Amino acid sequence: MDFSATENQFAVLAESLPQLVWSARADGSHDYFNRRWHEFTGMTAEQSEGNGWQNAVHPRDLPAVKAQWRHSVETGAPYETEYRIRNAAGIFEWVLSRAVPIQDLSGHTTRWFGTSTNIDAQKNAEEAVRSLETRYRLALEAANLGTWQMDLEEKRILWDEGACALYGIPHDGSFSLPFDQVIEMVHPDDREAVKSRIVEACDPQSDGHYESEYRAILPDGRLRWFRSVGQAFFAVDGDHSQAVIISGVVSDITERHAFEEAQQLLTRELNHRVKNLFAIANGMVSMTARTAKDPKEMATALRGRLSALSRAHELVQPAAIRHGSGPDVGLVQLCEAVLEPYRQTGTPRVSIEGPSVRVGSNTTTSLALVLHELATNAAKYGCLSNPEGHLSIRWMVHEDIVDLVWTESGGPPIETPPNFQGFGTQLSQRSIAGQLGGTLEQEWLRVGLRVHMTLPLDRLSG
Repeated sequence: MDFSATENQFAVLAESLPQLVWSARADGSHDYFNRRWHEFTGMTAEQSEGNGWQNAVHPRDLPAVKAQWRHSVETGAPYETEYRIRNAAGIFEWVLSRAVPIQDLSGHTTRWFGTSTNIDAQKNAEEAVRSLETRYRLALEAANLGTWQMDLEEKRILWDEGACALYGIPHDGSFSLPFDQVIEMVHPDDREAVKSRIVEACDPQSDGHYESEYRAILPDGRLRWFRSVGQAFFAVDGDHSQAVIISGVVSDITERHAFEEAQQLLTRELNHRVKNLFAIANGMVSMTARTAKDPKEMATALRGRLSALSRAHELVQPAAIRHGSGPDVGLVQLCEAVLEPYRQTGTPRVSIEGPSVRVGSNTTTSLALVLHELATNAAKYGCLSNPEGHLSIRWMVHEDIVDLVWTESGGPPIETPPNFQGFGTQLSQRSIAGQLGGTLEQEWLRVGLRVHMTLPLDRLSG
């Protein structure tokens, strides 16, 4: 190979560089590779020259490499591309190849000088970051989380797409909102608590941990519960430090709050039921003792009534602890099951009458609960608390509405209506109005309680 003085200088410089150095003729045919190239690829000069070097390029990258090199040779544009080449051990590594044309006075390209720099470590690091970001994003999506960052100096909050989606806010690509605008979305009753948590996290004496649960009013008017967890980062200036950023994640916990409230209600309901059952059992013992002729008859009667109470209790178990929804039952069957523990043999103290109405498995618990509460109160304070009392349950159906009337008589006279509503009464109101879409009205007459219920037939049988 006949080198000019400039080419000899280039060769000396090329052999001393750590990069893979090469040159090519004006037509793009490679005619020189430095020693580093041969050591790295394990290819000889004969194997590399011309287009032989392309055998070291990864097959998937070769078409793009050839196209880019052809474009530069034809147009004289600088050459730059990234691709993988096989090293002497047979492992492909990433390189960044660059080449510039050498032109004569007329502007024609006479030669190309180029380098290939090993960027495999950088590529692997970038791929690791991309993989980590992908896993991070998938984890956020799986957990339905959004991320946010609060700039304490600018008093702005930066939200990602996940946080915007949770709050129902359309984003314009910046996802940035003033802090005052964000705090305005927080329910007025929770704002001071949220601000207080932020101040605590920004205290240099603290560990910077931020955590808060609060309600937010979304742009469409919905009220949702959120939980935010974050960490404050401090800038140190001499002996002083100041919080500059808080970064964290936010999640929608509305369903969890609803579940916790339902659990609390269930616990109160069960406690109420247990107390009522003890009161009913105590009343049964007293009632049976007054009417039984001897201990044997008392034991027989009491066992029967307790068994009836057990069967009725099966119908009024909360839905959360029932095994399956169960079949539909008739309204007569439901009333008889609930009132059976209060019947006395040979005494028509409970009368039930009305047309056939099916009570769906999803609503049996709600209506049975109301009847059970009324029966319990009647046994403790009303017509079922003495042998002379009488209870009448009547209903009619008109215009797809079940009109039911519960009438007590013969019990202790009612001097004045109660001046407060117990948990059982509140539970009954919630069951009729909220779950069955009906109404419940109580009339405290001197001769006894009168309850009027209206129940939509489609909701009752649903």
